[in-house]
Amino acid sequence: MSKETLSAIILKTHYDSMGSTADVEILGKKMIDWVALSLPTNSYAVTAFDDSVPLPILVRPFIDTQSDYTALLYSDTPLMTKKTLLDALATLKASGHNLIKMTRGYIFKTAYLQASEGINAPQTHYFDEEDFITAFSFKQVSLISDILRTRILNYHMERGVYIEDTASVFIGPDVRIAKGAKIGPFNILKGETILKQGAKLTQNNYIENGIIDEGATINSSQIYKSFVGKNTTVGPYAYIRPDTIIGSDCRIGDFVEIKASVLGDGCKVSHLSYVGDAEIGDGCNIGCGVVFVNYDGKDKHKARLGKNVFVGSNVNLIAPITLEDGTFIGAGSTINKSVPKGALAIARAKQMTKTDWQMNKFTAGIKDE
Repeated sequence: MSKETLSAIILKTHYDSMGSTADVEILGKKMIDWVALSLPTNSYAVTAFDDSVPLPILVRPFIDTQSDYTALLYSDTPLMTKKTLLDALATLKASGHNLIKMTRGYIFKTAYLQASEGINAPQTHYFDEEDFITAFSFKQVSLISDILRTRILNYHMERGVYIEDTASVFIGPDVRIAKGAKIGPFNILKGETILKQGAKLTQNNYIENGIIDEGATINSSQIYKSFVGKNTTVGPYAYIRPDTIIGSDCRIGDFVEIKASVLGDGCKVSHLSYVGDAEIGDGCNIGCGVVFVNYDGKDKHKARLGKNVFVGSNVNLIAPITLEDGTFIGAGSTINKSVPKGALAIARAKQMTKTDWQMNKFTAGIKDE
């Protein structure tokens, strides 16, 4: 071969108090997947560990015979890093031996592993011993979780992300954060969340699989599988449900819920409204207490709003419905018919004021204070 190669076999361990360690999750990722992250190659196999069978015989069916070297690792060492594995490989090459025994795991010359009936390691070599902390109990899992969380936070801070309070911030292993983003206390970021340059999370946010664009600010809100555009502000206490796209320069205020909707640039949904299954054009204003009535008890329906639509407070928009560009909906209306471009729509009961009415028996005893 022109280039020496390394493959790996990961042995799934089992402890009575935990079950299979391969299936235990830490920070949203299975332990065996953490081990796989340390590999400098995608070539690896998995098998169950059985200490009654000599290791070479146990793993022989899984050996990649095209690789020069084979690493044997364990699913209960999720702190293993690529650096430690490569250091061990370099030590093996320099030693002239057939294998290197690490604190937990081995690296073999593949040809030796294929032919050997047992393991005769001359000594144990020590590297970064933090990498070999073993998850043999849930107490150990908690310790490992803290170490991994700290590693992730340090990784982002070293690359220019400002994390105000590392003790209260949780960032998952697949989260990507650009230099210049700011993260306040008590934020949880999970899944494939992305924070772009200049994004700001104040406090108490939960974001899972969300994309927060440049300059956007999120305050005390929850966001799931959604996109928030440039310089948009969300919160406090907003709930952005999956498959929502919010444009640039928008304002999503307190106690607003948005689900499976697209909002154009410059929209405002300032407070206490529900937007579901909607397509909303640029520059629209959704007033306080507006409800997009998208469900008829059987099916979901869409509402479509053009550009620069104004929806007054306490309006019900009963889908399916279309409000064309520039329409104006009067406060307190229930709208169940589409409205043409530039029109005013009002649908509410006519106010009646009776100055000569008589109190009934339930209110007759009430006196002005």
